[in-house]
Amino acid sequence: MLKRLSLAHLGILVGVLYWPAEALIHDFIFGQGSFMENLLGSDPNELWMRTLISAMFIGFGIHARRTVAHQEKLQEQLRKKSERLHQIIDCTYDAYVSMDRNGVINGWNRSAEALFGWPRNKIIGQQLDVIIPERLRDDHHQGVQRYQQDSIGPWLYKPVRTQALHQDGFEFSIEMVVTPIKSDGAEEFFAFIREQDN
Repeated sequence: MLKRLSLAHLGILVGVLYWPAEALIHDFIFGQGSFMENLLGSDPNELWMRTLISAMFIGFGIHARRTVAHQEKLQEQLRKKSERLHQIIDCTYDAYVSMDRNGVINGWNRSAEALFGWPRNKIIGQQLDVIIPERLRDDHHQGVQRYQQDSIGPWLYKPVRTQALHQDGFEFSIEMVVTPIKSDGAEEFFAFIREQDN
């Protein structure tokens, strides 16, 4: 709001001050008449040019104000959509887990808390290894490395059954669908996971 008003006010201020500024330039730099003579001069060409330039500055301020207002409106719409998406993900029945290309967990919903026993505030920032049984970790690392090299992952886009590790140390069967996604050049992986009966 302040930025929008400042741009409009700046354009109007520059537009208004252009007349006395030009009069001062003619008086002190070019020595063409006094300040008041230059300010109130009756030369129609001079008056027309001043009016045009002042109008341009004022128009710029008004246009900038509208542009910033439009951008703020779009940003607010994106923020609301992002919040709604996060709420939907947080309330899904399946556990939602996402990690960056380095295997660091950066997404975790309520169902993931219930399934794995880890509260969100303690799991975000940890390696995905904490929910993978130790005997399966090497296979996981090799699969991620192979995908990063060749963009091939047989475990992507389809239901895969495997074992997971609960915070309390016991293993359980899960079914998950893993999907890679690129955003701003960075690659992430997200998965929807549910427990399976043995």
